[in-house]
Amino acid sequence: MEAFEHKEPKEQIEIFKSRNMIFQDEAKAEITLVKVPYYKIKEFARPYCKINKEKDVKIDYQQTKFEHVLSRYYQDKNLRIQLLHLLEEIEVALKTLTAYTLSKDGNGGYAYLKFDKWCDKNEYCKHYLKLKEYELKKDIKKALSSRRDSEINEKKKIDKNEFPPVWLGVDLLTFGQLVNLIQLMSTRHKNYISDKFNCSNKELISWLKCINYIRNICAHNSNFIDIKLKTRPHIKDEWKSNLHKVRANSKELYSDRIALPIMIMNHMIKAINQKYQMKLIKGSLDKLIRNDTNAISYGFASLQNYKNCI
Repeated sequence: MEAFEHKEPKEQIEIFKSRNMIFQDEAKAEITLVKVPYYKIKEFARPYCKINKEKDVKIDYQQTKFEHVLSRYYQDKNLRIQLLHLLEEIEVALKTLTAYTLSKDGNGGYAYLKFDKWCDKNEYCKHYLKLKEYELKKDIKKALSSRRDSEINEKKKIDKNEFPPVWLGVDLLTFGQLVNLIQLMSTRHKNYISDKFNCSNKELISWLKCINYIRNICAHNSNFIDIKLKTRPHIKDEWKSNLHKVRANSKELYSDRIALPIMIMNHMIKAINQKYQMKLIKGSLDKLIRNDTNAISYGFASLQNYKNCI
């Protein structure tokens, strides 16, 4: 186990070299390690790491080049930035659709605060819905306390409890809070949103949970390209031929790598904006996926299947 003590870039390089990592330019690597943390390099080198319990060199990077690992780090960074732009567009559309569906049918701008008007009462008991209603109001009040938006301050005066109307209230929610709100909706209310994204209600909820996870990864400088999904979202039948299959516990499953989230995000953005340009995202992915082996490692069935998807 490594001792948690400060090490200079030269010492970090020596550790990597002792673990069979190759450096083409050590002087340049020293400068890099001032800007890019040692543990980030370790993280992006993990796919090439072999653990040898019986040998003197316990961690073996198998002659992987430092420069290749660094390239993966920057490719991931660029891809995350581009995905955040795409996810922002999905989030804005989702908030607009949510506000509309909660206020239509003559319910008005404040019906979203009364969960018995739009929640799925067959799925959730009234005590649970009361709790969720209380939590939503608490979340909105907390968000209001840190906002200095003149529109919100003006509109909340209309309500005796000083809550904003739905189109402003929904905008205050985090993406995760928004997903939880949509999950509580009745089938009829969910239908309005899922129809806009060309999917079923079950697909919608599973996809939103998946992209909320992806959004958090992208927003917090975490490693996206090497993720393994803890829960596999629903897969459309027409996508299955493009996904790599793996065996787990005697079952054949579709890959839990980035292929499926990419396909979900591509589908959702095209449903609300057919003119959205995936060129930059595809450019970043192209640098990672150059052959069948790369494609499979990221969850696609082959290089051609990857090209079919994006």
